[in-house]
Amino acid sequence: MELTPAGAAIENLYPALLQCFAVILCGYAAGRMNLISETEGKGMSTFVGTFSLPALIFMSLAELELNTVNWLFLLSILVAKSMVFFTVIIVAMLVGRPLNLGRAGIFAIFCTQSNDFAIGYPIVAALYKLTHPEYASYLYLVAPINLAVLNPIAFVLMEVHKKRRLAEDEEMLLNQEVAPPESTTVPHKSRCKLVVSIMKNIFLNPIIFMTIFGIIGNLAFGHRVPLYLSGILTVLGSAFSASSLFLLGLRMVGKIHNLTGATLVVPGILIMVKLIVLPVVTREIVNVLHAGSNGSETLDLSTYGFFYGTFPTAPGVFVFATQYLIDVDLIASAMVACTFLSAPLMFVSAKMITITNCDPSQYVKELGQLTLDVSIVGVLACVWVVVVFALSRKINKIPHKATTCLVVSHFISCLGAILWNTIKVDAHNRSYIQFAFFTIGVYSSRLWTAILAITLLFLQCRSLCFVVKLQPYFMAVGWGVPVLMCATLLIFDKSASLPFERQNPNFAYGASQAVVAVSLLVLCFIVTGGCLILHQRYRRLYSRYLDVSNEVANPLAEDSPLQPGQSGCSGVGKSPRNGLPTIKEGCCEDKELTSPVDIEDLVPTTSSVNSSNGDCGLKYGCQGPQRAACQAVVGQYRQPIDEDLEAIEEEPESHDPQILRHTVLLILLLCSMFVGLSLSIWTLVMEQISGIYVELSFLDAILNFGQSVLVFVIFGLDVKEVVLPVVKFWRKLWFGANTLTLPAWDELSHETRHVCDQFVTHHLRSCKQAIAADKRWRFTVYHDVFAGKQFIDWLIEVGLARDRVEAVNYGRHLIEGRVLKHINGVYHFYDRSLLYTFV
Repeated sequence: MELTPAGAAIENLYPALLQCFAVILCGYAAGRMNLISETEGKGMSTFVGTFSLPALIFMSLAELELNTVNWLFLLSILVAKSMVFFTVIIVAMLVGRPLNLGRAGIFAIFCTQSNDFAIGYPIVAALYKLTHPEYASYLYLVAPINLAVLNPIAFVLMEVHKKRRLAEDEEMLLNQEVAPPESTTVPHKSRCKLVVSIMKNIFLNPIIFMTIFGIIGNLAFGHRVPLYLSGILTVLGSAFSASSLFLLGLRMVGKIHNLTGATLVVPGILIMVKLIVLPVVTREIVNVLHAGSNGSETLDLSTYGFFYGTFPTAPGVFVFATQYLIDVDLIASAMVACTFLSAPLMFVSAKMITITNCDPSQYVKELGQLTLDVSIVGVLACVWVVVVFALSRKINKIPHKATTCLVVSHFISCLGAILWNTIKVDAHNRSYIQFAFFTIGVYSSRLWTAILAITLLFLQCRSLCFVVKLQPYFMAVGWGVPVLMCATLLIFDKSASLPFERQNPNFAYGASQAVVAVSLLVLCFIVTGGCLILHQRYRRLYSRYLDVSNEVANPLAEDSPLQPGQSGCSGVGKSPRNGLPTIKEGCCEDKELTSPVDIEDLVPTTSSVNSSNGDCGLKYGCQGPQRAACQAVVGQYRQPIDEDLEAIEEEPESHDPQILRHTVLLILLLCSMFVGLSLSIWTLVMEQISGIYVELSFLDAILNFGQSVLVFVIFGLDVKEVVLPVVKFWRKLWFGANTLTLPAWDELSHETRHVCDQFVTHHLRSCKQAIAADKRWRFTVYHDVFAGKQFIDWLIEVGLARDRVEAVNYGRHLIEGRVLKHINGVYHFYDRSLLYTFV
């Protein structure tokens, strides 16, 4: 691989990246040590957004030479950013309920506005100063694409959101007071005032204001700003980089720990769109519009566009979020994570840009070695995840059944990649078995991703039995279609159109295989993305419906709209808002709440599935014989998970679809499909191999054959469900039966005896009154029982334990001291829905 003269300047990337992250860390340290208060931080934010950044923009535009600019390249950047910008807005509006225009606007800005000056300029100047020094000046013209064209659209959305929020606050205040007898508000005048206010705030925004004046100043001053004016503005503008990065680090204090659970999803999506989607879209648009005067210049500009897209989000986005008070903490956390994640991507991209002549044989060899390494890790991850699913009895549950098929397809693809790279194959000796394993595994993994998304959607908008009935069709599509596609390639296209030294197994059969891959990826990408959007909409609608149904079911509640004497509804009904069927505890008839409590009311379900019993509602015509058949399907699906567990203990957790985890997995797999789609399209139109193509190939290999690693991280680390089967097996092997053996009282530690004495003396009575109840299952009544989870919640609530881990240890002391026991005496204390009682 030959390097351009820019390779000599690549070492300048280290100090350029280091200085940016060092300033951010300084701001974080200052905030952590309370050297700068929150009030002082707000003052810094005002200085950066009102004075420093507008001054920098004016000077950059006023002194720019406009006659040497490639305007077609800037048009390509505008088109690429606009595509991403409006896509983010539309998706945010479709997913978000209730509609939040401000959030859609700030998310669109986050995904398109890059840190052009603080981080981008020093890196571009170091990388292109010997080959294309004019590329650095393009940053001053690319920045106004956001500031003057796209951002005002987002500002309109955020202004509308701000006005709506103020109106809602005023309405709440009026509701607390005596309402005026008549309303003097005229809707038409109110809308006119809103429009005038929005336009006023947009054009008086310092950033927009100085962008317009910068262009006017360029024409008026002839690219030379008067000395006195330039001196003032230069001083203000020079303070932007350090101040904005320092402020960014300052705002991160106390925010990083909030990025757990569901709060990781939105920042993760935004970061992937900014660092992966935007670079690829920019590169493709530059190529489509042929921005250069010739093929070589177009390739350089497309490579530069890809590199530009990898810049992290600008600190100014955080300023906008602060001004409009929209998801300030989320944007701050996402920005810092985006900045640190962009560092390795920028460095690798910069290294790849210096490659102008890639030796195909060396590229394929290195790619094959990486694929082999990742595939070996992937095989191990697949085996571990399948074992975890099998031991936890989730392998036959929905949607984990689809996830298992996805993991198996990953295993097949990784096995095919290992065979491809370990068994010698040349142009005259092809292994059809290797190709079949590889192709079937890769294609089936894409299809099972789409099937998993469809499963989640139907679980939300239909019912469990509906998904169970679709399983045979899913199996036929998920495994039959890849086998058919692979057989077609092997039978009808036996000769490769590419030289062997340029082949990798993804494109071993040349253009025909690339066309098949593009078609499959487009279909699976659209289906998966569409199902995720619809799933989120149904989930939010269902959450709103639950609020209404709870108010109807509790007419005497303080916040209920129904007053005593008004009639509520029960059984199967429909929400007045969205027509969704109400949840019923039984399959065909309502269960009355009696004492002792039925098993159906034992623990509230944690899933967001539309029906707790799993059968289709009357809304879908499921009644009579069909409803009886549906009831049989669900009954056969729900079998006891363990013969040592009483039927009453069949845990909702064992049927938890883990919607959030599956959603995160599908988002990551969408990212993998997008990279694979871009690489396949590029392969179809490629004339020569460039460094960015090599980078995308390596990235695709990691994301494609590392999918099982993603599944392992999301599902494989939760081994809580594996503990009980292992313990059961060990007891049967050692004692000959699954029986809990406890030490004698004299053998207990001092700590265990102290905990037991303390609990019996001071807490037993209050605990029994709080959580113990009689539970009935058919003809058997269990007296004074409670779930392990309930006991842990009580311990934390009363202060006997600080967290769930400490609470589990506390419960184990009580089990060993024979204060508590499992209802069958076979299990120790676990943070699960196992039932325990007082001895």
